[in-house]
Amino acid sequence: MKSIRRFKLSPALVVAGAALLIALGDTGWATVSQLVPRSSVGTAQLRNNAVTSAKIRNGQVKLADLARTARRPGPRGKTGPAGPAGPAGPAGAVTRLWAVLNASGSIARSAGTTSAGRLGAGVYEVIFGQAVANCAFVASVGDGDAATGTNGAATVTRRAGNANAVRVETRTLGNAPADKAFHLLVVC
Repeated sequence: MKSIRRFKLSPALVVAGAALLIALGDTGWATVSQLVPRSSVGTAQLRNNAVTSAKIRNGQVKLADLARTARRPGPRGKTGPAGPAGPAGPAGAVTRLWAVLNASGSIARSAGTTSAGRLGAGVYEVIFGQAVANCAFVASVGDGDAATGTNGAATVTRRAGNANAVRVETRTLGNAPADKAFHLLVVC
């Protein structure tokens, strides 16, 4: 032991040792690469059931790796004949009906409206010159003359028994029925 402790490393010895390690490392790599060249082990060299789940480290083979080889698309087939043309759709015209009513239920201005009236506190009926059963409705509380907003809310529903009519209810912000001027838009 004492002789090893007294031994001093010279620069030449360090260089020689490093060269020996490098040479042995390269020789070992060359030997392994000659015995098992790159891509030399494939499906043909593996026996059935040679690779088992016990021999594969967890997380190394993912479902995407298996799916890529398992599902190879086949060749694209020929395009079939075109099917028959469908029936023509309805004309592309959009009908816009609208009305601006005063709080009393009288019409301030409108398009496509035949009549309107107040049915009760905050309840109005607006009748158009065509059926509005398959249309969209929107109403907002607003001044009938100046088109300025006032506090309140409006809801629109179809009027039962009349395909040309809608029912508009106006309310205060506290949700109490109240007579309010409103703007109504119907799009068919």
